[in-house]
Amino acid sequence: MLQKQSRYYRIFLVEQFGNDVFNKGRIMNIAVNEALKLDNFDCFIFHDVDLIPENDKNIYECYIHPRHLSIAIDELRYNLMYFNLVGGVLALNLDQLNRTNGYSNLYWGWGAEDDDMSMRILDNGYEIMRPTNKVGRYKMILHGKRSRAINRFELLEYWKRYNKDGLNSLKDLKYEIKSIQSDYLYTKIIVDIGPAVTEIVDKKKIVHSKFNFF
Repeated sequence: MLQKQSRYYRIFLVEQFGNDVFNKGRIMNIAVNEALKLDNFDCFIFHDVDLIPENDKNIYECYIHPRHLSIAIDELRYNLMYFNLVGGVLALNLDQLNRTNGYSNLYWGWGAEDDDMSMRILDNGYEIMRPTNKVGRYKMILHGKRSRAINRFELLEYWKRYNKDGLNSLKDLKYEIKSIQSDYLYTKIIVDIGPAVTEIVDKKKIVHSKFNFF
């Protein structure tokens, strides 16, 4: 599909080491950090590994606004659940990543890290671009559901901390690259991001702002 679209690309498969609680945001940020050590990438497609595109006319590239490619997923009856949903497959260029500071590193468990990202996008004056429902269609590989992030609602209500929580805070986190395997089709990175913790937000220093489902 990417070759048919004449894309210049490199696929990174980044896997969390061990069996601890998953932290998608931290994995995504580390993927960006490590990829930029290897090449001067200027476009990043964050892609859940369980989603398979159905339409090769869904163009994998970055635009002047962040682009949510997975607008219609079979598991969700091919409906967009709410307007500012950006989970699944999301394209951002390097400038957009720097402005949003990437993903939050604080969500341990499934859920809300993508909603946090959508607020970062909108707060920087960007729109969320999408293909049509007919084009942005995906099949989801069946898998067991992960446990939800315990304090996801509290973290989401204080999403305005994002200038200090994201790509620029990776330097304060202890993560270890366990292995890097470069194959012809992809580069696989296994990373130890440390033990899961219940993250606490300093509410005195951060503006409270409800997440809006619209």
